[in-house]
Amino acid sequence: MISSSIPLEKTCNDCINSDYCYWKNGTTPDETVCYYEEHPEFKDKNDKLNLKNKIKFSRIFSMPNSSTFEIAPIRNFVKKYLNNSKISIDPFARNQEFATYTNDLDPDTKAKYHLPAEEFLIKLKNDNIKADLIIFDPPYSPRQISECYKNIGKKCNMEDTQSGKLYSKIKNLINDLLEPQGHVLSFGWNSVGMGRKYNYLTEEILLVCHGGAHNDTICLSERKVLNQIF
Repeated sequence: MISSSIPLEKTCNDCINSDYCYWKNGTTPDETVCYYEEHPEFKDKNDKLNLKNKIKFSRIFSMPNSSTFEIAPIRNFVKKYLNNSKISIDPFARNQEFATYTNDLDPDTKAKYHLPAEEFLIKLKNDNIKADLIIFDPPYSPRQISECYKNIGKKCNMEDTQSGKLYSKIKNLINDLLEPQGHVLSFGWNSVGMGRKYNYLTEEILLVCHGGAHNDTICLSERKVLNQIF
């Protein structure tokens, strides 16, 4: 039987930290043996992480909708995590009022704030807000970013439509606002999410097929771990 991890000072040299050290308990602490010492085939750190980090994966069909959370399986995916959340943040909320703090650039939406996402998250950080759940459902492409600006009568330049640059700034702030062990739910056309750069582990992936020539929507749940992965 593999037990849960034990305090950091007990981990062996081969293990990354207490979040990933598997131990098999003996009758006394002296008899506790590192799981990886008995499994030398897991020599690579990524292999060790993947051994413990079992990702729940599911695929389902649902008709497309320009409003992500009006798609039933995605809506249910979000609500499942919201049910266990006390404070949540959604910087691209549009008309969804799921989260505790909602924002959307469009002033005609139901969001509480109508700021650029980066400014909104900086405001929450300055207000010392901490969340246990953050929803990250940004425009998925440069074209979608451009459309968001046009819909509110604002001009956008090439820099504004650089989605990679936008995502990087937002993710830095999301990481600052999220409590350890909190979750980020990411939505888009890839499964990059927050990634291990920010000390996150992927726990669940929902792949929603929309049929025809439509891109699938990839829904990702990641947990922020306490210690450095690398």
